[in-house]
Amino acid sequence: MLVCLNGHFAAASCGFLKWRARSIALRICWLFALALILLGITAAISPSRSQELIQRPKDTEAIIARGTIRVAITKFDLPAFHWHTSNGGLMGPEIELVRRIGRLLKVGVEFIDDCPTFDSVIDAVDSGRADIGVSKLSQSPSRILHVRFSEPYLVLRQAFLFNRATIGAQAGGRPPEDVLRTFNGAIGVIAKSAYVGFAERNFPDAQIVEMQTWEDSIEALVNNRVDVLYRDEFEIRRVLKSNPALNVRFGSAAFTDDKSYLSFAICASCVRLQQFINYQIADNRVPFTLSGLLASQAAN
Repeated sequence: MLVCLNGHFAAASCGFLKWRARSIALRICWLFALALILLGITAAISPSRSQELIQRPKDTEAIIARGTIRVAITKFDLPAFHWHTSNGGLMGPEIELVRRIGRLLKVGVEFIDDCPTFDSVIDAVDSGRADIGVSKLSQSPSRILHVRFSEPYLVLRQAFLFNRATIGAQAGGRPPEDVLRTFNGAIGVIAKSAYVGFAERNFPDAQIVEMQTWEDSIEALVNNRVDVLYRDEFEIRRVLKSNPALNVRFGSAAFTDDKSYLSFAICASCVRLQQFINYQIADNRVPFTLSGLLASQAAN
């Protein structure tokens, strides 16, 4: 019985081993076939197709490969910041900072200077028509949803240029700032600028009157179509400096807790470019200052 049992066990063991060997062989064949299929798929994908499958976000690499950085700016001048020369060139501290960025990236600079509004500069960057935008652009909650912003190269207080008689009548003996802080009259702002949103947020009870240009806004204030103008302190002070007679009828006030952060607009995927520009702003040897800009010949 023992021998017989051992004989049956031995035979069963031999059968099991043969089945096991066949199973292993089949698995090896399947794995080999799968490897060939994967190699065939990989070989069929061209380098360009691989690049399409794994898209790298646009950043400094794309700009350097192109050989130019495209910069959107307003088609109208911004005195003391950037302006067109008589021969069609561009000048100003914003322009010089952009050119420095181009030199350090070792690329040319292409200015896209056909933007009719401040918001259209943001749109040019958002749409991919430009890599960056600069035109005294204020950061705002709505704009941050579409583009990146650099660190500010200048921070200005938001300000009012107001009709003294109107505000005095509304104050009724109270300090004028009490009326201005919760102003509910007619506020003039430049259309398609950050100040439309600032006015809606900070003065919800006021009537927001949008003007096409800054010159239109000043004319509306002088002709009593609006009670106050809302912009940054540089522009308010520049108006009074350029037109001293306006000081008789109009006063100015700056809000210490409401600021305008002037920054570069940068394409949403350009992380390295944002860091690069931030470094150049911090390292700028001729920083932007309110006093320096007001003293500039171009501000007059």
